[in-house]
Amino acid sequence: MALFGWFALRGPEALAVDRRIWIALALIAVVPLLQLIPLPPSLWHELPGRSVLRDALALVGQEDAWRPLSVAPQRTLDGVLSLLPPFTAMLFVASMDARDRLLLLKVIAGFGLLSVAIGAAQLAGGGESPLQFYYRGQSGILFGFQGNRNAQADVLLIAILALVVGWGTAAAKSRALLGAVLIVGAVLLLGVVLTASRTGMGLIPVMLLWGLIFLRRERLIVAMRVTRWQWLALGASGVVGVLAAWQTNAVARVLARFDFSGEYRPDIWRDTIFAIQQYWPLGSGLGTFTRVIPPAERLEAVRGTLNNRAHNEYLELVLEGGIPLALCWAIVAALVLAGIWRGLRNRHVMPTGQAIFAAGTISLTTLHSLVDYPFRSMALVTLIAIAAALVLAPRPSEKPTSPRESTNL
Repeated sequence: MALFGWFALRGPEALAVDRRIWIALALIAVVPLLQLIPLPPSLWHELPGRSVLRDALALVGQEDAWRPLSVAPQRTLDGVLSLLPPFTAMLFVASMDARDRLLLLKVIAGFGLLSVAIGAAQLAGGGESPLQFYYRGQSGILFGFQGNRNAQADVLLIAILALVVGWGTAAAKSRALLGAVLIVGAVLLLGVVLTASRTGMGLIPVMLLWGLIFLRRERLIVAMRVTRWQWLALGASGVVGVLAAWQTNAVARVLARFDFSGEYRPDIWRDTIFAIQQYWPLGSGLGTFTRVIPPAERLEAVRGTLNNRAHNEYLELVLEGGIPLALCWAIVAALVLAGIWRGLRNRHVMPTGQAIFAAGTISLTTLHSLVDYPFRSMALVTLIAIAAALVLAPRPSEKPTSPRESTNL
């Protein structure tokens, strides 16, 4: 409905977006859609990893029925439908001009601050707050609107970068606004720590590096004159935040997270690699991880809970989509990286800050994908789609911020 409403308001120009957007959308969707096409038994019987499914269907006399490539078609259909929000976000952003895109970054920063406020209420409620949307009774962790701590950490890291890019230029001209930006940034940074996400905290330097690159390239570091009162306000806000976290025992929980003795990810990765070998080279179908991983688990690695993800986006991608899906995603990644490179090298292609936001968002989430699954979070995949659209369909700024025509990293 949102997409149709957008088209109704914008008119035909809403569809007149850069062809690279349509290429990216097609490449992402084509393999899952092909995985839903029914195949005759003579074909799907010969697909790798289908022997167990064939034997199970034989018990009810359905082994000769037509079946798609996906071993769980409903899960794959759910995965296809889950692509609609990020696809919609990409089309929205692609039809925006540079000024509207800058406003969108400011909204992302504001959403991050709101998420921290919700998380503060969760911490204060000791796990029994009505604002605990997913994990009632689990105290000391700032979840915000997200379903897990890692997704919340990534959302806040992206919000910090959006804050720097969205408000950095204006803050350099106003000390009052600069002080507000510093305080909000400190609050968001504290929020990342209070998620107790180990990788999220480890990615803080990556986010800070991209923020520093933006400030340096836009020559804002010298322009920002932080007064002693602003430093005092920033320090006071940090002290208040740490004391509040200490009172809820959040600091102790964060430190306890760095005990790696019970780390289970290596076992999941090992079992996932074995499952990949069973379904190579075409995969088992998008969204089918929970259906194919139990038979692949070693007995010594079985735990009391079901592994819902591979905790490595790349392994899960290859398991579910095989070579075709990996190749399509590689082409999309190449298109996005090329767009980022153009945006960083030439400020006439698009505002430098927006290219840096895209580069920071993509680098943060792809690095976190080594040990988690940010592309499976609806909030994060939408933010990733926004970042990709910024560089796949660039919009030059109406008023250049600098007389320099080209700047290299």
